[in-house]
Order: sequence, then C-alpha cells, then structure tokens
Amino acid sequence: MNRLPKVISSNQNPWLKEVQLLIEKNKVRQSRGLFVVEGIVEIRTAIRGGFKLVTLAKPQQGIGWDELLKLVEFPTLEAEFLELTEMPWEKLVVRKTGTNAIAVFQQDDRFEQRWNPAPEEIWLAVESVEKPGNLGAILRTADASGITGVVVCDGLVDLLHPQVIRNSLGAVFTVPVLSVNKEQLWATAKENTLTLYGTFMEDSSSCYEVNLGGGGLIIVGAEHHGVSEFWRGKVNNIQIPMHGEVDSLNVSVAAALLMYESVRQKGERAAL
Repeated sequence: MNRLPKVISSNQNPWLKEVQLLIEKNKVRQSRGLFVVEGIVEIRTAIRGGFKLVTLAKPQQGIGWDELLKLVEFPTLEAEFLELTEMPWEKLVVRKTGTNAIAVFQQDDRFEQRWNPAPEEIWLAVESVEKPGNLGAILRTADASGITGVVVCDGLVDLLHPQVIRNSLGAVFTVPVLSVNKEQLWATAKENTLTLYGTFMEDSSSCYEVNLGGGGLIIVGAEHHGVSEFWRGKVNNIQIPMHGEVDSLNVSVAAALLMYESVRQKGERAAL
C-alpha cells in the first residue's frame, strides 16, 4: 500500500454515521445503492463475486494493510482506505476480537435479473422468509450443497442485510440468487416446464421416495405459515419424515435436508 489511510477517531464522524445507517436500515441501503460487509472471508467473497469495493476500513491497532489487502484479495482498483481508533471501531462492528475488517460495496442489479432455469437444474425457492439469519443459513447451505441456485419469492428480507451476509458467510455473493414475486415464479416455472415440489403435508410423499434428482424447483415457506395457499394444486407435495413429538423443522434445516437429498439423488442418477 503506497498511500496513507485516513484515520477516524470520533463517534460523530459523518462516514461512521453513514455506515451505521447502512447497517441498520434497508431503505438507506436502497437509496444509497450501497451495503456493508464485515469480516475478512465475507469481504473477500464479495470481491470475488464482482461487487465494486468503495471503502475498506480496519482497526488502527489491528492487522497491517499489506496483510489485509492480501487476505481480501484486493483488486487493482481505486478505493478509500480508513483506519478507526478503538471507540468508533467497537461502535461499528459485531466481531470485537480477532482479525477483522469492514467494507462498503456498491450494489448492482444481479438479484433482479430474469430467472431462466433449465429443466435439469435444481433450484430452491424461499417464500416470504422473515428472519435474515434463516435466509443466510439457507444460502450458506445452498453454496455447500451445490444446487443450481436460490430464488427468493415475495422476499421480506433484504438480501444485503448484514445478518444475511454474516450467516451465509458471504454465500449470498457466490450462489446464483434472484428475487421475484410468486406470480413471476409460477409463470417462469410453467414456461420452462419445471417440476415443482412443495412442502404441504396433505397427500404428501417422503422426500426420500420422490425423484428430486431429475431437476426442478423445491419451494419452502415462511417460518410460521409454511408454503402459501397460492401453490396448492400446483406442486408435488413432499415431506421430511418426522419420528418424534415435534412436527416441524426450522425452515433453514428443512431446506438443507431437501437440497442435500436432491443433490444426492442427482449424483446417483449420473452414476447410472
């Protein structure tokens, strides 16, 4: 690094206040066209994902700049570099200990692009999930499982919410993710002749007995209400067998089981 970073030492600094608003308010992220990423892995993943880095900040007494730029794989592009003294740094970050950094990135329109699936691809649709942590966990599993991508249907959570980014460990930047409403989802599914699977319990079959490996769209619903009535009669009903007293799973756990089962079945089909 061949230039001196600006030092921020006051909790009243305008940049600090701006970043706090970006962290806390979806409307501010949308109006500014910016979002905040905390964490070395998450920042590196956002850079790899092609998002434009605007500002990179670190604690004044923390990791050196040369090491930080190497860890986040900083591209040879212009960006603002900042150092924060202890009080403003701790006011801004969730992770108070260990090697850490925070960055501001520019948004783009990738989540709004047209969804154009192929029949053999495996997609997960997440309908009206309310909790950023659950959506982040689903995206992290989607990255790990190797499914084609995730469609957020009638989304109630900002995809660039800090908790989505943190719980996905940056997978929101690596997994193909699109945001649509249910009417768009249904129209595209029909246009591309996708097989649809929904988690209605009535007249349902075990996910282990249904062909999930041949491609299609698996739909999971909101935390409290499940898949909406809009999908009744449009999907093949599947269930995850439950052997205890509890009759439901957290949506991120249910989505994980279904994603891995579909990928497992697809692998078995390919081996035949």
